[in-house]
Amino acid sequence: MKTYLLACFTVLFACCYVGGAFADHHETAEMTMLQFPESYKAMSVSNGGTISGVVKFEGDVPEMKMLEITKDQAVCGATEKFDETLVVGEGNALKNTIVYLMDISQGKDFDKAAKLEMDQKGCQFNPHVQIVPVGVRVTMLNNDRVNHNVHIFSSVNKPVNKQQTKNRRKMPLAGVKKAEGPVSVKCDIHGWMSAWIAYVPHPYFAVTNEMGEFTLENVPPGTYKLGYWHEACGTNNESPAAVTVEAGGTVKQDFTLMLKKNVAESGKHN
Repeated sequence: MKTYLLACFTVLFACCYVGGAFADHHETAEMTMLQFPESYKAMSVSNGGTISGVVKFEGDVPEMKMLEITKDQAVCGATEKFDETLVVGEGNALKNTIVYLMDISQGKDFDKAAKLEMDQKGCQFNPHVQIVPVGVRVTMLNNDRVNHNVHIFSSVNKPVNKQQTKNRRKMPLAGVKKAEGPVSVKCDIHGWMSAWIAYVPHPYFAVTNEMGEFTLENVPPGTYKLGYWHEACGTNNESPAAVTVEAGGTVKQDFTLMLKKNVAESGKHN
């Protein structure tokens, strides 16, 4: 009985403390995942509306942790690197928050001309959070004169674990079949490198910029659930914001986020 209880506690503890010091970065609890509609139909949208807003951080802003560069110092250590788990700008603007429509079932199609790239420059991924449509290739760039290893920890789709040598400037990855994520992206050669990819079934997703801003355009008139995801601040899956979009209108919806309790208590950002 003692052994059984200990095993249960160990599993529960590991599952609850995702993102902290006791779990690998690629382990993502179900509660932190995005919510996707059962199906989505691309169609022409006439006189659609716009949803915009600003995401801000609430609480004492911790100092960004400087990353320890342990390899390829000439390239990777040329500039200081900081942990991007929590990037708070002027006015407590919160960068790298995904804001999206949880329950939209039909609307505009993806921009077919958009280039989807994630760069590895200075031994750091850019962008830190990338939105990728289901079925569409994302191209990994290597602007460093060092080898990298792209490791994408998918569980719904096939994981990626490919070396990108210093001479391979571009490495296109196959499109995935199912919506998933966000999933963790790492470089197995440079352990401090970290990013996220969300594989999405519709284009009503945005990532906040340095000013915490997001915009969802050409939204069909209707009432929707507006969700958010942030790696350190969690999601509003349990209580999404309700927004009503009028034809040709604009809806403003701001969010204020705090650190998830387990992250705050871990001192991860101190």
